[in-house]
Amino acid sequence: MLKEFFVCCIFFCAMLINAVTGFAGNLLAMPTTIQLIGMTDAKVMSTIVGIVTCAVIAALNPKAINWYEIIKAILLMIPGILFGLYLFYNVNYHFLLYVYGSIILIIAVKNFFTKPLVYKMTLPLVLLIMTGAGIMHSLFVSSGAFMVIYAMHTFKDKSEFRATMVVLGAFLNILLLFQEIIAKEITFYNTGLSIAVIIPSLLAIFLGNRLHKKLSGNKFFLLANILLLISGLVCFFKA
Repeated sequence: MLKEFFVCCIFFCAMLINAVTGFAGNLLAMPTTIQLIGMTDAKVMSTIVGIVTCAVIAALNPKAINWYEIIKAILLMIPGILFGLYLFYNVNYHFLLYVYGSIILIIAVKNFFTKPLVYKMTLPLVLLIMTGAGIMHSLFVSSGAFMVIYAMHTFKDKSEFRATMVVLGAFLNILLLFQEIIAKEITFYNTGLSIAVIIPSLLAIFLGNRLHKKLSGNKFFLLANILLLISGLVCFFKA
């Protein structure tokens, strides 16, 4: 029960950040959750919780959703999603976790020491970013690290950014859930834990939405980056 309690606490913190920014929730939560309950259960639980929490956040501001960009993003990510599923079932779990941790650490360190760069999003760069997002989502339900690069050059409005990102996350998680059902990865344990985690996650969304309206996102981006760094380091510890 102690492990499950820690998972609830982890998702509360992660979804608080996710409600403020529209991304980074699973990216923050998954590394430690994988170490606590295993890769498959963590993936299934994050998928179910992600569908519910993303839908709730999106419902708070439906007018800000950019449906055209959602459809475009899903189509661009499909090749990466399929390749990521192949890796999930054919590559060593610890190796994938080390690669995941390395990517998270690179992103965190870059965010700490460099300012966002404005550069042209060429078609090859868009395809590379979205393929990476698809791979990360099918492996770790965490495409946000790549998606935010694309989104920052696509959305100028803070609310549109958040609303579109969470709806995209919900749709991707629904696709992933169908795959998990076909693969018979849904169990009584991970379904029950998902239900338990939804409760603190909804509370986090309520608090995060209030903070999103009242405060600048700069401090929360800093906090998210600190948590990102910790999450990346956790990947290198043996479960």
